[in-house]
Order: sequence, then structure tokens, then C-alpha cells
Amino acid sequence: MSTCGMQSPIADIETLNYYAKKFQRLRVDRAHGVAPHKPILLLSVIESFEKSRIAENRIELTESLNRTFLKNWSYVGSPEHHPDIARPFFHMKSGKFWHMYANPGFEQVLAAKIKLKTLAEVKQAISHAYLDEDLFDFLLDASIRESLLAVLVGSWFPGRLAEVKKILQTDEFQEPPGYFLEAYAMYMERLKEA
Repeated sequence: MSTCGMQSPIADIETLNYYAKKFQRLRVDRAHGVAPHKPILLLSVIESFEKSRIAENRIELTESLNRTFLKNWSYVGSPEHHPDIARPFFHMKSGKFWHMYANPGFEQVLAAKIKLKTLAEVKQAISHAYLDEDLFDFLLDASIRESLLAVLVGSWFPGRLAEVKKILQTDEFQEPPGYFLEAYAMYMERLKEA
């Protein structure tokens, strides 16, 4: 029996390969350059697993996840985009491994495929996200988690694996460039309102 509860090591490898490809092929906005929101959200989720902030298959849009996302953005984010976690949190479902659990009364909103855009809308409609069970099990395993991190970074932040590993070990923000200070202040204000 394998570490992820599957029938064979071959099945584990095939399943791991499936998620590696999903991480490499995230659907991102490319209108103003490659939008790094989804890769940074996944980095933040991986960091949350690493720091034991996620122990069950329930990813909530908490202040802690927001801060982790913004911290990671301060290092690897893009000046052409705003550091907003709401849209990638909602749109990550297009990857078919990230799923939404609606708050009571909002099931029809998710079923109708209405696009939620603001942090307040996402928090109002969505209780939490959850992962495919196999992916959740993989992310609980430190060595497999590191392999998926390497795939993610290699695809979206090439040549920066050692740097990203250091970033995931700290809770400190990089001294932000000017564009980020404004965006961060605006985003933190929206976070308080949500």
C-alpha cells in the first residue's frame, strides 16, 4: 500500500504526474503579462501545509492565508497586477482539483457559475475550498509536497526554487517596491471590510 492509500506505487506515480501537470498548466490571465495569482495562491497553500496551518481538507479564506499570499506576492508578484487573493481562490476551480463548498443559501450561486470577483463576494458565498483527496494526501507528505513545489516553481518562477524555499520559511514581507505599498494598503483595507 502506498503513502496516499492507493493500490500501487505505479498508481501513485501516475496520480502525482497528473497533479504535476495540473500545476504546470494552470489557466491564468495573460492580458497584461502572465498573472501570477494562481501560482502564488498554490505557493501559499503549500506553505500553509508546510507550517501545519492546514491539517484537514478545508482551505478557508482566512486572514492568515491572505497574509501568506501577500507576503509571497511581495517576493514573486507582478507590478502589472494587483495582489488580490479573491479571484484566484474562486477561479482555481478551473483546474479541476480545487473545489468550492458554498455557504448555506449560496449553493445556487456556485451552481449558476456566477463569477465572484471581490473578496467580500467570495467570503459571503464560499465557506471553503477543498482539494481532490489524492492531492490533499500528497500535500501532507513532505517529500511529495517538495516535488510538487519544484514543479510549480519550475513552471511559473523558473530558476527561483532555492529563493522560493527560503521565502516559504519566513513570515517577513520583502521590503516592497512602491507599487506594492499602494496595492497592499488598498487590499488590507478591503480585507477589513470583508
